[in-house]
Amino acid sequence: MTTASRQTILVTGASGMLGLKLVEVFSKRYTTIKTRFDITDSSAIANVRKRFKHIDAIIHCAAMTNVNECELHPAECWRTNVQGTAHVTQLARHYGANLIYISTPMVFSGRQGNYREGDRPRPQNQYARSKLAGEKIVLRYRHGLVVRANPIGKRPLGAHPSFIQWFVDRARANESFSLFSDVTINPISTTTLSHDLKRILQNFKPGIVHLGSRDTVSKADIWRFILKRFPHFSASVVEKHVDATPAGRIAKHPREMWLNVTKARHFNIVSPLWRREVELVLDELGYT
Repeated sequence: MTTASRQTILVTGASGMLGLKLVEVFSKRYTTIKTRFDITDSSAIANVRKRFKHIDAIIHCAAMTNVNECELHPAECWRTNVQGTAHVTQLARHYGANLIYISTPMVFSGRQGNYREGDRPRPQNQYARSKLAGEKIVLRYRHGLVVRANPIGKRPLGAHPSFIQWFVDRARANESFSLFSDVTINPISTTTLSHDLKRILQNFKPGIVHLGSRDTVSKADIWRFILKRFPHFSASVVEKHVDATPAGRIAKHPREMWLNVTKARHFNIVSPLWRREVELVLDELGYT
């Protein structure tokens, strides 16, 4: 939770990849108060209401995000991503606070990409269905905004590494592996996304907005871009279709996961290039 003399902002999932960066970015302007609560526990939400008299905005990042774990444990996924979001929305409604819900391009089928905010979602796995259900809850709140994005960044020590961290680990270890070559995204670093969310809060409008780079890239091409930092890498890398990988055999993964980001201009946001976003993450990891 971050607070200032005139604004108080609650960030759920503040120990996660995006939440950590949000706290770092917002702390440069606001005083930071640390507090923990379980979004799936209604009594924990009630305790937040008792402890804090005023909250201006909530950025809801907390979620179960491992796609295969969501597929294997649907009840836990639904409890966290849907019931938890309902609780957070109730909290926002109690304070009359602006609510930003971090969602995903996976709510779409992934057949063609370039998805606009008004395009019809067609979720293909349990994770996507739960995130779409969360979107619907937030959009029923008159101060609710859904932000869909493909965040890339650095996860905290002890957490499952982000795919860029995983790439760097393989490159450092000179280790052979396989990766899928048919998934396209327009990524945005947690650093850029955090600053964009600051702009959104300053010019808040409810609804849906897509954030990301203005160009697209496959995850395989991101690997090749990273590999330039490791000229001595000599292990083998086998490119596969996502459906042929262990991950793809558990949960269906959309392939064209890139978003149309034209509407972001309404918030005075200039969408970056994907190379810059990957470089920002590599800089965090010490590889620029």
